[in-house]
Amino acid sequence: MENEFSRNNQPLPLTPDNAKKRWMTRRRSEIIFVIFMLLLPLIQFAVFWLVPNFDSIVMGFRNASGSFTLENFRKFFTDLTQNDELGRQNELVYSIVNSLIYFAVNIFVCTPIVVFFSYILYRKVPLNGVFKVVFYLPSIIGGTVMATLYKKLLDSKGPLFQLMNSWGWISKEVAQRGLFAHGNTAFLMVVLYSIWTCVGINMIMFHGAMKRIPNEIFESADIDGVGFFKQFTDIVVPLIWPTVSTLVVFSLAGIFVTYGPVMILAPDKKEASMIGWFILSRVNQGSNLNYPAAVGLIFTAVGLPFVLLVRYLLNKIGDSVEY
Repeated sequence: MENEFSRNNQPLPLTPDNAKKRWMTRRRSEIIFVIFMLLLPLIQFAVFWLVPNFDSIVMGFRNASGSFTLENFRKFFTDLTQNDELGRQNELVYSIVNSLIYFAVNIFVCTPIVVFFSYILYRKVPLNGVFKVVFYLPSIIGGTVMATLYKKLLDSKGPLFQLMNSWGWISKEVAQRGLFAHGNTAFLMVVLYSIWTCVGINMIMFHGAMKRIPNEIFESADIDGVGFFKQFTDIVVPLIWPTVSTLVVFSLAGIFVTYGPVMILAPDKKEASMIGWFILSRVNQGSNLNYPAAVGLIFTAVGLPFVLLVRYLLNKIGDSVEY
C-alpha cells in the first residue's frame, strides 16, 4: 500500500489525492489507538457494571421461583405506609428520611465548612500548616479505621462519652444503652461522623480549584481594599462554582449507596438506617434478593431525574468559568 513516501523513499508530491491519503492514514492510526486505549475500560464496564445491573433489573421482576411478578414493587409501596408491630415507623421510612437528612447535612453544613477552610489554607493564614494536618487526617487514615476510632471514643466506655456524661450532657436513658445503641441518638452519631470526616477528601479538590485562580485577581482585590471574607464570597466561590456543583451532584448520587457509617456505627438500629444500608442488609440476609433489587430499581428511577434536575439548577445558579 502506498504511504507518504514513494518506493525510492522520496516524498510524494503534495497533490489533493496524496494529502487525502496521508490524512486517512493518520486517521486510521488514531482510531486504532483510541480503540486499544478504551478496550480495557469497556470490558471492565461490561463485566463489573453492565452485567450485574442487568441481572439486578431482571431479578426485580421475578419471585423466588423465577417467575415474572410485580409483587416486589407492591411490597415496597406497602412498606412505605405500614408501621411495625409496635406502631412505629418501619425501617424503609427511616432509611428514606435519614438519607435525605444526611444529604442535606453534607450540602448545607459540610460543603460550606470545607470550602471556607480550603480558602483559609489557600490564603496561608497563621497556623495553616497545623490546619492541613488536622483536616487532611481523615483522608490519610482508612475509613473503617476512622469509624472504629470514632466509635471507641464515643461508646459507653469511651473517654468522650465519660466526659460528656460527667458534665450532665447525656440523659440517664441514653447513658444506660449508649449513644450508638439508643434510637434517639444512633443516627445523630452517624451525622456527626459524616461532618467530622467530610473535610479531608473534598478539601483537596477545593484547594486544587482555588490554586488555579490567577493570583492577579487577589492582588487587584487587595489593592482595591477588598477584605478577606469579601474575597471569599465574591471572588473565590463564584470562580470555583463548577467544582462545588460537581461535588453536590456526587453527594446527591451518594445518598442511594451510602452504607459504610451505618454498617460500622449502628448496624442494628433501624432508626439509623439509610437507603444503601437498607438494600445491603437485605442482600446479606440472602433469603430474597428480588426485593432489594426492586428497591434499587425504584430509587434509581426516582433518583436519576432528580440528580439531573439538581445539576441543571446548579448550572443555572453559577456560570462555568475557565481560567
